[in-house]
Amino acid sequence: MKSRIALLDKILERKYADAFLITSPRSVQHLCGYFFNFETGPSPFHLIPAALVVLPALGAYLVIADNESGQLTDLNPEIMLVPYKSYSYDKPLEYGKHFKNCIFELVKSKGRRSLTIGIEPESLPAFISISLREKYPDIEFVDITADVQDLRLIKDDDELNMIRAATRLCDIGQAAITKHARTGISELDLFSMVRWEIESAAGRRVPMMADLVSGTRTGEGGGNPSTRVMNPRDLVMSDLTPCLDGYWGDTCSTIVLGKPTAGQQELFNKIKDTLEMGIKALKPGVRACDIDSLMRKQLAPMGEYSHHSGHGVGLAYHEEPRIVPYNETELRPNMVIALEPGIYNRDFGIRLEHLAVITENGSEVISKFDHFFEIGG
Repeated sequence: MKSRIALLDKILERKYADAFLITSPRSVQHLCGYFFNFETGPSPFHLIPAALVVLPALGAYLVIADNESGQLTDLNPEIMLVPYKSYSYDKPLEYGKHFKNCIFELVKSKGRRSLTIGIEPESLPAFISISLREKYPDIEFVDITADVQDLRLIKDDDELNMIRAATRLCDIGQAAITKHARTGISELDLFSMVRWEIESAAGRRVPMMADLVSGTRTGEGGGNPSTRVMNPRDLVMSDLTPCLDGYWGDTCSTIVLGKPTAGQQELFNKIKDTLEMGIKALKPGVRACDIDSLMRKQLAPMGEYSHHSGHGVGLAYHEEPRIVPYNETELRPNMVIALEPGIYNRDFGIRLEHLAVITENGSEVISKFDHFFEIGG
């Protein structure tokens, strides 16, 4: 695990902070390598998955429940562990108190009662912030949410490798769609087959969000797979986002079971051309809003799509930079961008998506499957 703690130094200077209390799971993983398996949901035995306390000149400390040791395989060795008592059967659960006391002791080690601490307010439990103010009345908090998120925009080599690995699972999933989709099968049954192939390839459980819809449901732009049974000439939309060790892939394809209508084929071709045009326009210095405008104008004669043209992918399946009309962020090398133009009407919808990494001179598409429309029904 590559150390990224030093990246906080610039925030330290800019925000005049004396310490950091990082509590969002994505920021914690980015900075120290701890991945909380979110698929099981919030634990009934700890307050939050973990907190990263960074005390410049003293060190970085991961405050973590003592029953989470199995999640530490990729932890940065520079990080010092501070476990607290979580699960117990012989005493009442008091994980909140134990967590709080660990934070108190680390703040105390700074040797000062007056501190400015950089926090992410949206992920810091009020229980902790109120307790800190009560114990150390001279503490001040400064919001570093945007600063920490900005650190994640540019992926380093090990992050790109993780995203490529997750995207390979997308390719396997899209291949499974074309392999198993047929009339008479339900969306839910098809999703089960897709997930089985993805997890068999990964050799373990893989958290995954997916739009998998068919027929007129494709006109809604997506949704969870249902018990709807597919019929001849139905369209099938599959937007697959597997998460491998905390890093996401994201691709979308739309196929038809049998022969498409002339209008469907024309729309598919236009969306595919638009996606390819958008990918060719991806390069350093181009603004996100310009990519969005290019794709929207190309598809305007066919209709409008009421969502983003794309977005960043990494520790979240949707992160900055968003490819949307308002965003003037300039693309930079090692950003990872998903582009996903689509058109939806009352009877059907089509969306196509590829994932690309910005290079020094352009972009490299890292999702390797081909978009094609017609398959046997």
